[in-house]
Amino acid sequence: MALLNWKADYCTGNAKIDEDHRALFERVNDFHFAWQQNRDRKDIARVLNRLVEYAEEHFAREEEIMRASGYPGLARHQAIHEALFEQIFVLQGHFEDGRIRIDRDTVDFLRGWLVDHIVGEDMKFAAYVESGDEPAPARQASDIDVV
Repeated sequence: MALLNWKADYCTGNAKIDEDHRALFERVNDFHFAWQQNRDRKDIARVLNRLVEYAEEHFAREEEIMRASGYPGLARHQAIHEALFEQIFVLQGHFEDGRIRIDRDTVDFLRGWLVDHIVGEDMKFAAYVESGDEPAPARQASDIDVV
């Protein structure tokens, strides 16, 4: 069973950003599946590495789209991306060098990392594009469907 299920409410209105978000959902689900199946460390590390690499690529693409649109929240959004990437990069490093084991808290962190960011931050950009303003997000992460 998938950890995350994509739904239309997560769409930002930008096809490339939405495509990237769906791909990130798939990568988090791949990671969750590998963990559930008790795959060996090398397999889990490979899946986690794909997730980290794609997240970095996505953040760069998303920031470029925001820059091109004149999004006034870009600097703040970049700082959030930097902090998120640092957290996942540290997690990856600790896992690869054996300092941590993947557990339910790690899986929950990855789920929350992605979903909270989309619902809490990326929707601000969507609202800006739609209205030219940057309102607070209408939904909270606790309002979304997560398996």
